[in-house]
Amino acid sequence: MSHQLSLFDPDKPPLPSTLSKRPTRSVGAADPGPETTKLTASAPISAALAVWTESRQRAGLSQNTIKNYRIDIQLLAEYAGAGASVGEFTTQTLNKYLEWMRHRRRVPCSSKTLDRRITALKSFFRWLTPAAALPVNPAEAVVNVSVRSPLPVVLTELEVSQAQHSARQLRQRKKKADMRPHILLTFLLHTGLRKGETVRLVTNHLALDDPDQPHLYVRYVDKRHRHKERKVDLDPEWVQDYRNYAEHYQITERVFPWSVRLLEYRLEDVSNAARLKKHISFEMLRWTCALRDFRDGMESEKLRRKLGLSKVQWGEMRRKIRRLLE
Repeated sequence: MSHQLSLFDPDKPPLPSTLSKRPTRSVGAADPGPETTKLTASAPISAALAVWTESRQRAGLSQNTIKNYRIDIQLLAEYAGAGASVGEFTTQTLNKYLEWMRHRRRVPCSSKTLDRRITALKSFFRWLTPAAALPVNPAEAVVNVSVRSPLPVVLTELEVSQAQHSARQLRQRKKKADMRPHILLTFLLHTGLRKGETVRLVTNHLALDDPDQPHLYVRYVDKRHRHKERKVDLDPEWVQDYRNYAEHYQITERVFPWSVRLLEYRLEDVSNAARLKKHISFEMLRWTCALRDFRDGMESEKLRRKLGLSKVQWGEMRRKIRRLLE
């Protein structure tokens, strides 16, 4: 559905287009390089979208992320008119677009979808500003004031202490002692790994020979996710607990050789034993890890790499972490 609307007033007809005469390139075409791919402020948004999509592919973003981002910017192009030049966009016009999308478009827009679309706007115009020599980035202020997605749930320091204490008790019970809640909880609190990364972790990706600097390697088979591969430090105190755990459960290949559902149950055991109102999850522990590292002064770029995030993803996460700290 094309709205062909003015950037400056959604209720008026569109302004005359400032289309470039150069033909647009297909999204899947090879990048001809900076000498032949040149954008200016008069370039149509449709042409800029094609070039930007190719740049995201070269940056290693997943196909699903690229697909969603393309849809998000295509929606902006439909709203403004595909021939609208990139130089016409201002913070005011982007705010009007977001207002239309939230309240006047007939398709519902959830907080999560809105958050992603603002992220796409930020990524697109941050790349576009130098690429098309725009005087200012019109999306910068929009991102700062328009995010409406709820903040993630994290554990307070008191709740972390209660959870760790209860996990140790589960490990030391006389009847039905279980080492898994403690080893999993402490691992996630320190590493911040994603759920999928945790369950895929294998023993030969652990480097435990140096007692002072143990670490692990996060690996991906799918080359589309290679940009998430990284080295993550381990807590030296966790290593000794892991050795006992590995011997007890005869760990030979996967570090956590159980189903995701069973591991989630073990985290729920900790929540229940600690009598927490919150239900501890992989995602909650990842955010708690990020929050604690950020609060304790870990350098921003180092934390981004530790978590395996793109710069755009880290920008959104960092803003939420700062709001949590406030």
